[in-house]
Amino acid sequence: MPLVRPFRGTGYALSRFARPSIPTRVRLADKDDTAVGRQVADLTDLVCPPYDVISPELQRALLARDPRNAVRLELSMEADPHAAAAASLAAWMADGTLERQPTSSVYYYRHARPGAPDDPKVHGVLARVLLEPFGAAVRAHEHTFAAPKADRLALLRATGTQLSPILAIYFDRSDRYHHVMSRPWTDEWRARDGDGLLHTLAAIEPDERLTGFLSRQRLFIADGHHRYETALAYQAEVRAMPQFAGAPPGALGADWVMVDLVNAEVEELEIRPTHRLLLHVDPGSVSTLARDPGPLWQAIPVSSAELIARLVELRDASEPVFGLVLPGNQGFLLVGDPEAIDDRMRGERTGTAVRKLDLAILHAAILGDRLGIDAGSVAAEDRVAYTRDEAEAVAAVARGAAKAAILVRPTKLEQLAAVANAGEVMPHKSTYFYPKLLTGMVFHSLEGE
Repeated sequence: MPLVRPFRGTGYALSRFARPSIPTRVRLADKDDTAVGRQVADLTDLVCPPYDVISPELQRALLARDPRNAVRLELSMEADPHAAAAASLAAWMADGTLERQPTSSVYYYRHARPGAPDDPKVHGVLARVLLEPFGAAVRAHEHTFAAPKADRLALLRATGTQLSPILAIYFDRSDRYHHVMSRPWTDEWRARDGDGLLHTLAAIEPDERLTGFLSRQRLFIADGHHRYETALAYQAEVRAMPQFAGAPPGALGADWVMVDLVNAEVEELEIRPTHRLLLHVDPGSVSTLARDPGPLWQAIPVSSAELIARLVELRDASEPVFGLVLPGNQGFLLVGDPEAIDDRMRGERTGTAVRKLDLAILHAAILGDRLGIDAGSVAAEDRVAYTRDEAEAVAAVARGAAKAAILVRPTKLEQLAAVANAGEVMPHKSTYFYPKLLTGMVFHSLEGE
C-alpha cells in the first residue's frame, strides 16, 4: 500500500494576500462574510490550470491578471522557460510573495462542480506520497507521451519543486472516511477557476489516523500520469548520484510526489471526453468510412451540429458509438455492431477491460484498420490532435485545420478502475477529469523534505 505523509507546503503568503474578512469573489454559497480568528486569501488572479490545458492566449491572459501568476512557473513564455521559472520562484521566495510553512501539514482540497459554483462539495486530501513504480499500490490507466515528460522533467530539475498536484482516486465505502475528513482548520486559500468554480485549500494538523487511513488505499492515477512518471525519472536521477545512492527509501525529497487523494466511492467526480482531430489522413479513406462503413459499423447521416446531442442521448448505450465530422458540414453517427466488434477486438493483445472501451475500438478498428493510423503514429503526435471542446472540433474541420474529427463519449469511472485493476492502460487521452486541480494553491519543494 502507498505511504502517505504530510509536507511543508510552499504557497502565496497569507501575510501578503489574506484578508481578515472573506473577499466577496470567493465566498461560499452560504455567503460566509465573516472570518473570525482566521485569514482567507483570494488567489483567483494568481493561480492557473496545469500546463497541458494552457494555450498561448490563456498564458497572456493570466499574466495580464497579475505578473506573479503561477503560470510564470508552470509554463513560462520566456526563451528559456525552465530557467525563467526557477528565477521567478527564487525571486518570489526572496521578496515574500511565497512562503514555506514552518511545519508539515496535510491539506483539505475542495472544489465545486458545474451547477453549484459556490459550493465546493468534492473533497480531497492533498499530501505527499512515497513514489513507487506502477503496480499493486499505485496504478496507471492510460498511455503517456514522451515530449511532455521531457519538458516536465527539465522544469523539475530547474526548480526542485513540484508545482501541480496529481489527482489520484481510491474506493472506500467504510464509515471511517467521514470521521477522518472532519478535521478543523482556520486559514484558507481560495480561488475561482476559469469557469467560475470555487476551489479551497486549508492546512490541517497531521493526524496519524488520517494518513494511516489513506496509506491503506489502492491509488489510481486519475490526472497527472506524465507528472507521476516525471517524478519517478527525477527520483532515479537523484538516487544515481553517489552521495544519495545509499539513502533509505523516503529519505530524499525526490522520493515523494504531491498528490490530491479523492475517495471516488463517495465524492462525485466528472470525466469529460477528449475528441480526436485527424490532421494527416487520406480524405478518400475518411469519406469511404461514411459511404461504405463495412460490416462493423452503421453510418447514420446526422448534421454536425446535432452530433453532440445525439452522443449525449446515447451515452449509456452498450454498443460503441462515435460522431464523424467531415468537411461541408457533413456528420455521421457511427454505431458499431456489438458481435462484429467483439470478433474484431479479440485479435488485440489486450485484456477484456481494454477491448470493450470505445477508445480502444476507435484506435484499432477505425484509426488503424480504416485510416492507417497505427499506435506509433498516435504516439508521435503528428497525425492526431486532441480537443475537449466539441464545437472546436467541428470548427476545426470547417476551417480546414483538420481533415476530419471523431467525437467520442466520456470514459466511465468504473471502466477506469477495471482497466487499472487488470494492470492495463487505455489509449492516450482517454480521460479528462473536470475541473482540473489548480496550480498555485500550494507547491511542494523537494528541498529539505
